[in-house]
Amino acid sequence: MIVSGIPVSGGTAVGRLVVIGVLKPVDALSSHIIASADEQLTRLLAAVAASRDEIASIAADTRQRMGNEPAAIIEAQLLVLDDPEWWDQIRDDVRNGAEPTAAVWEVTEGVAEALSSLDDPYLRERSADVLDVGQRVIGHLEGRSRTSALQGQTGNVIVAAHELTPTDTLDLDLDVVRGIVTEAGARTSHAAILARQLGIPAVVGAVGILKAASPGVVVVLDGDAGTCEIDPQPRDLDRARAKSVGQTTRTVISHAVTTRDGVAVQVLANASSVADVTRAVAEGADGIGLYRTEFLFMRSETPPDEQAQTEHYMAVAEAASGRPVTFRTLDVGGDKPVPGLQIEAEENPFLGVRGIRLTLANRPVFDGQLRALARTAAAFPGVSVMVPMVSGLEEIDEVRGILRDVTPQGAFRFGAMVEVPSAALLIDAFASEVDFLSVGTNDLTAYVLAADRGNRHLHELYSEFHPAVLRALQLIRAGAGDTPLSVCGELAGDPRATGLLVGLGYRQLSVSGPLVPAVKERISRLNAEEAKRASLELMRARRHRDVDAVLKSMSFED
Repeated sequence: MIVSGIPVSGGTAVGRLVVIGVLKPVDALSSHIIASADEQLTRLLAAVAASRDEIASIAADTRQRMGNEPAAIIEAQLLVLDDPEWWDQIRDDVRNGAEPTAAVWEVTEGVAEALSSLDDPYLRERSADVLDVGQRVIGHLEGRSRTSALQGQTGNVIVAAHELTPTDTLDLDLDVVRGIVTEAGARTSHAAILARQLGIPAVVGAVGILKAASPGVVVVLDGDAGTCEIDPQPRDLDRARAKSVGQTTRTVISHAVTTRDGVAVQVLANASSVADVTRAVAEGADGIGLYRTEFLFMRSETPPDEQAQTEHYMAVAEAASGRPVTFRTLDVGGDKPVPGLQIEAEENPFLGVRGIRLTLANRPVFDGQLRALARTAAAFPGVSVMVPMVSGLEEIDEVRGILRDVTPQGAFRFGAMVEVPSAALLIDAFASEVDFLSVGTNDLTAYVLAADRGNRHLHELYSEFHPAVLRALQLIRAGAGDTPLSVCGELAGDPRATGLLVGLGYRQLSVSGPLVPAVKERISRLNAEEAKRASLELMRARRHRDVDAVLKSMSFED
């Protein structure tokens, strides 16, 4: 039997199913029932304090392992503990005689349901944080753990749950857990994002998996197709095991790689902090293809001044150990607020003032960032700078004028992101005006398909493998000519896309740091000429299902 869902993290995994249930209150101990309201409140306060310490510890560990961006996901849960809508109601219920675990669950469930019904994808995602925090507090109150089912497990395990929380995902023992399947969730859920960064095959939205599969049954999880096959036939099981070989181990390849027929392909890393860069170098990255400068701005109440930025950017370049680093200028907008920077709320922020549009409207901030980057490039020749969300040459002209005003001539290599259809259609003109280009496939896909990837109703439409997106990638590669061109969106790290992108002629892929070894290994197995033939065949696909069929039937190797 096969249960289908939404593919969110690529790869194939085989293992026994282990179910993680929701941590709801059990019957409270009699000693707790007869305790006074003050004693119950003391218990609750102790559980909240323990949860706060635990979340802070997980965030610190995550920052050390994976960098600032994943750590920020965990740190957001600390805000729940201080949220009056959650905490005040629980405290008042306990003061009025409610048992703490019951009070925590009732309020948590109510707040989470209210958030999950909202249209705003950011607020919907907060519902998972509320559930995560509530269950953690209940666990401390009752001395239980949501992931206790994994304790003592050996061999290969596939974790199943109605929904995995972010801390559940980070708490998984990757020596045992090979894949994740959940009944709820979306491609942009925090757990899905973390699964991709950890390189764990994952499928969400697999409605009915908990009823269809019993704990202990062997399943095959396909994170590319979005399926979970329960108790497969021996032949299918052998095929899946052969496909999964090599996905459970990572061999760092520190040198540059080529395809089997000698085509060099750079594998760079996306990063958001100095720690990210250090880890990427350790993973064998050939450089940093995308450094997200906005995270520096998000860490303070006011925009960092030029000196603070210069010190940070130089630390980033230093951590790259001589490898090239491409800094993306501040990429924020109505959907990504920054403390201390006036950003007007917009009805449709994805089509509003964001990226280069916002920085051009905030010249003092933009000028300071460009000067700091120029100072960094003077000390580290491998530094490049690119601007996001460019829609026309007029914006390129305006940025070049600012560069002439605030930085030395030729201070750094200057590039642009290709993320909107107008940039793709004008790609030959863009290529003649900049030193390099980088395709941001996440936004490009959303704009080509007019589909918000955070909208759970559009998950079947939003796909980087839609024929229109693939043809846009082909158009961009052909139109860019000799101008250096990279791909820095999530597609670059997708196992199904490596051969496709190499076949289309892309020679720089920038991926999440932990994915660098796997991408390098896949490139080393490719035959570029065969990948080119397969990619051209793929371009003939007219429907999404046709793309899936071709991907399954064709080899990008010898």
